[in-house]
This record gives sequence, structure tokens and C-alpha cells, in this order.
Amino acid sequence: MATIILSIVIISFVGYVIYRWVKRGFGAECADCESTCPVKHEMKRTEEH
Repeated sequence: MATIILSIVIISFVGYVIYRWVKRGFGAECADCESTCPVKHEMKRTEEH
């Protein structure tokens, strides 16, 4: 029984990850991310110069 439940959880998680991947696009750029990170700040400073 635990094996069935665990397999359902794993398959659901994989399905969710694939759904997010397709929804965001196959070649999502770093700029598409909605969070902040040091790489984005560095990219913005480089583009301004």
C-alpha cells in the first residue's frame, strides 16, 4: 500500500514539474524568473554601461 501511495506522490510531483516547465516555456530565461538574485543585478549593471 505504501508503495502505491509513494508512486502516486512521485508521479504527481513529476507531472507538476513538467507542467511548470511547459507553462513557463521550454527555453525560459533567467529574466523570466520572478525572484531576485545577484546574477540579475550584475546583468542590469552591465546593460546600463
